[in-house]
Amino acid sequence: MPVISKITAAKKTAGRYHIYLDRSGNDEYSFSVSEDLLVREQLLKGKELTETEVSELKKQDEIDRAYQNAVNYISYRMRSVHEVRSYLADREVPEKEIDSIIVSLSERGFLDDESFAFSYVRTKRDTAKKGPSLIARELKEKGVDAALIERALQEYPYEMQLDDAIRFAEKKQTAYQKESKRKREEKLMQFLMQKGYSTEVAKEAVAEANLENDEETEFAALQAAAEKVWHKQRNKERWEKKQKVKQHLYGKGFPGELIQRWIEEKEETEEN
Repeated sequence: MPVISKITAAKKTAGRYHIYLDRSGNDEYSFSVSEDLLVREQLLKGKELTETEVSELKKQDEIDRAYQNAVNYISYRMRSVHEVRSYLADREVPEKEIDSIIVSLSERGFLDDESFAFSYVRTKRDTAKKGPSLIARELKEKGVDAALIERALQEYPYEMQLDDAIRFAEKKQTAYQKESKRKREEKLMQFLMQKGYSTEVAKEAVAEANLENDEETEFAALQAAAEKVWHKQRNKERWEKKQKVKQHLYGKGFPGELIQRWIEEKEETEEN
């Protein structure tokens, strides 16, 4: 029966030990174990081990290493149960061992989908500035239960969503300065919905936001758009140019009275 003849500490990995067995008078490296397993199984020099026990110790060490890898994985940030399970599966840890590791991590408080979900909502709300539907989608992708996601989203109430959406709309409006008032509002709503806010929140936010909607600002945007079309159609008859400009500006969402104002001013300028 093999006997433990030597135990040495691993030089490159703290907390790991190499086990040597005496087989026919020769010290042979057999396997390595964690410090926890070394103490738990009372592995001491001179202890006899059956081949079955050696195999079982190797198997247990694989589980210990998988557990430590999981602990290291969740040390960087909180993880969902699904994330840890996928992480271990990608490293070809057997399903039975994964289940055991998940239970152990949960019992020690390292894994808790409820705490994870609530913390995730607060973090994404405060730092990533994402709306609730995007946050919910990400939590779903991380395997969090739908009912739990719904409860966690209570951390992001409607009033807070609206305040954030209004700020985003006011900040983003400068990107649409060359648009008509209608188009600018449509694009701001689309922008907010892409960030994860509902149609209701987006609509109310755009309505309440302090947007630059004065007529002269819109007319300046209209002038820039109209001049481009007028120049492109410079070789066409005057009536045809006017029609092309009107069609283009109506399509851009500019109001009829401002379009007519530009047409009249343009004609007056060219006549002079």
